[in-house]
Amino acid sequence: MRKKLVPSKGKSIFILCLLAMVVGCTKNFEDINTDPTRLVSLEPEDIRRLFSNALYNGVAAPDGAPRFQTGQNLFADQYAQYYAGTQTAFASHRYSIVQNWVQDHWINTYIATMPSLYFIVNETAGGDFPTLNAIARIWKVFVLHRTTDYFGPIPYSQIGSTEKTIAYDDQRDIYFDFFKELDEATATLSSNLDRPSYGEQDLIYGGDNALWLKFANTLRLRLALRISQAEPEKAKQEAETAVANGVLTDFSEDAYLAVSTNNVNQLAYISGWNEFRMSAAMESLLTGYNDPRLSRYFQPAVLTGEYKGVRNGMVPAEQMLPQNDYDHSSNVARRLMPESMAITPMSVMYSAEAYFLRAEGALNGWNMGGTAKELYEQGIMMSMRTNEINNADVINDYINGTSLPGAPGGYFNTPALTDIPVQFATNPEKQREQVLTQKWLALFPDGYEAWAEVRRSGYPKLYALVHSDNPDVPANTMIRRIPFVNYDRDRNGPAVTAAESLLSGPDNAATPLWWDTNGTITLVGEVN
Repeated sequence: MRKKLVPSKGKSIFILCLLAMVVGCTKNFEDINTDPTRLVSLEPEDIRRLFSNALYNGVAAPDGAPRFQTGQNLFADQYAQYYAGTQTAFASHRYSIVQNWVQDHWINTYIATMPSLYFIVNETAGGDFPTLNAIARIWKVFVLHRTTDYFGPIPYSQIGSTEKTIAYDDQRDIYFDFFKELDEATATLSSNLDRPSYGEQDLIYGGDNALWLKFANTLRLRLALRISQAEPEKAKQEAETAVANGVLTDFSEDAYLAVSTNNVNQLAYISGWNEFRMSAAMESLLTGYNDPRLSRYFQPAVLTGEYKGVRNGMVPAEQMLPQNDYDHSSNVARRLMPESMAITPMSVMYSAEAYFLRAEGALNGWNMGGTAKELYEQGIMMSMRTNEINNADVINDYINGTSLPGAPGGYFNTPALTDIPVQFATNPEKQREQVLTQKWLALFPDGYEAWAEVRRSGYPKLYALVHSDNPDVPANTMIRRIPFVNYDRDRNGPAVTAAESLLSGPDNAATPLWWDTNGTITLVGEVN
């Protein structure tokens, strides 16, 4: 007889959207009670299908690619300067916070993803399904760390409350609970590795618990480095524990979200709309270093056959100039174009990142299981392997390369981004810049993580915007956060107002998050 999971009463905050998601993914509803605040008698198979939804919605967007575009591509991806905007009707790339766009990230998190995870975590706690519980808790941390790194304080400890006002939590408290969640989840998972989990409904690892354990430890390491300036002792402790417990070490362990004709790669879906192109920052690094990944990330411009990026923050008149328009600049590679949207999986986390995190930890004096140089070079090699570059001579030539980033020139006479080669330097600060620059390249196309790391570390160096439409964030400064969304202010107003006191400044895009203690970030290539 199959065991059933019976939810308790009083969890109404998410129940309507949860019911909709469950109805869409299972036929086992003969036991659902007519009480709209309750679900009863869901079987483990139904829980697994719920998790499948939570995986996809946590990376993509449930209502299709437009929400992925408005929740991520027009904000984090361009603030990280992976891309620059070429659509004249859009202004978010000039630091304009378009509320009815950016709210889609909030909706994806709190309406599309967290109901399933909240239900799974609570209804599998302390029961017969420890692996289901542990992996769901790991994914909950992954989803919510992206959200808190957008806004700062967010609803966290009160998720699932039946109160009309759902309080926001301080970001420091959220991060400390992330570590607690990961510590407990990995302990549970490591003790139950041989027990089944999500099987074919696991769109990332296909039910491989050991890989989820490595994923969780790598996520823990990522979060440890994130707080390394705000809480150095806590960061050291968490990072060393994560490495000791086992992080991702090979490209075969990379985390990807499987796609299909129904659940597509949403970056590939939107890439044919001609609304973004390779940034000048990408051009400077990839072409200057003769980077073998160039053709894996981007394709030559349609009209020139050359790899070309454009500056972030152009106004429409500048975007329409021939040297800046989308036909004269590089779109993403063919594997990320619409024809591949049901084939190319969506990136979640790479093993290369773990090596760069460990390299930075080694520069901090932490025990990371190797020297900074060794780990840095392994990170580069692993990123190459992830991108199907397997020739050892090509990889070694790149690692030992002494060429410098190029000067894109063009309409704005853009200079080289920086003056560091790939070959590991002797100067400690240059080493740190190299580690973080190569990590930025290896993270592509994860703009969420890339933007967060730029804010935390100040690296890689990026270009100043050509223009800013946001008076709080001038063109020669880095945008530090997304302000609280009106979507929640309209529904949860007292809590949002109270949350403003948890910030280090006003509720605008210039106020740094708790872990962002980097002060002024120097941007290059300011346009007068």
